[in-house]
Amino acid sequence: MKINTISALSKLACLLPLLMVDASFAAESLNVSTSLSPDDPIYKGLQSFKKGVESRTNGEVKIKLFSSGQLGADNELLQHAQAGSNVGVVVDGARLAQFVPEFAIIPAPFVFKDYTTLKKFISSPVFAQWSEQMSSKSGLTPLSFNWYQGARMLVTQKPVSKPSDLNGVRVRALEAPVTIETIKCMGGSPTPLSWSEIYSSIQTGVVDAAEAQPTAVYGSKLYEITKHITKTNHIHLMTGIIVSQKWLSSLTAEQQTILREEAQKNGDIASENTILAGDKMLDEMAKKGMTISEVDTQPFIDGCRYVPEKLGLSEAYKQVNSIIN
Repeated sequence: MKINTISALSKLACLLPLLMVDASFAAESLNVSTSLSPDDPIYKGLQSFKKGVESRTNGEVKIKLFSSGQLGADNELLQHAQAGSNVGVVVDGARLAQFVPEFAIIPAPFVFKDYTTLKKFISSPVFAQWSEQMSSKSGLTPLSFNWYQGARMLVTQKPVSKPSDLNGVRVRALEAPVTIETIKCMGGSPTPLSWSEIYSSIQTGVVDAAEAQPTAVYGSKLYEITKHITKTNHIHLMTGIIVSQKWLSSLTAEQQTILREEAQKNGDIASENTILAGDKMLDEMAKKGMTISEVDTQPFIDGCRYVPEKLGLSEAYKQVNSIIN
């Protein structure tokens, strides 16, 4: 019996270093969450990001991807990241404005005219300063913030050509002040709702309409239950992979650099693919019976001019314009 006990203890002693290695290895993993579907170009870009990171770190940093909001709600995941958890969340400035209010100007209506001007601002010292503020205030940092999801458009059951056409129309909204105010200024009635619930909510009449980029509309199959897409292009949606600064700092300097470089490189590629895919998906949805309409956006632009001032973003708006104009 004594021999068996000594033998067992000996085996345990041999296993301990392996267990410690496994625990260390587990800490060097990142669970990345997005609300987008696996078919979305952004998700495919995340798959390339995963491949690049794991290859360049020789498997020392593992990336696990979760699509369609499977890992949980964005705000809850951001809280986990704040606490130091190994989670990354693909979100836009509307979500991050709770930490640095200026971020809300990025998804504010009609601030950016296209992807090029948006990318120019994201590369600016002003944006870098906002990111540093977020890190110091909340413990969150972007690996990169260059994941462009496309121009957001109105998705409705009836034609829309002017703001008054949205009177009384319940439009799904992200639970963020800038998104809610955007829908109001465009004439609609905002209804806060998770994107993962959008199909069933339109189907059952909880909401009447949505506003989203073509890839998201197609990925969620809204062409099955809605009739019109109006190309208002009111928001050019840029997102980033947001992680815990504490978790990131636990990695080696080389690993941190690899994560940031792969996020930047694959974000650029995914953004270009998103633009190409968006045009193709609009054509596909037209073939499936949806009406895709151009519209005079000036009435919508005029109706939304007050948004930056109302949300206390006048100075941020000036900073943006000083860079993009």
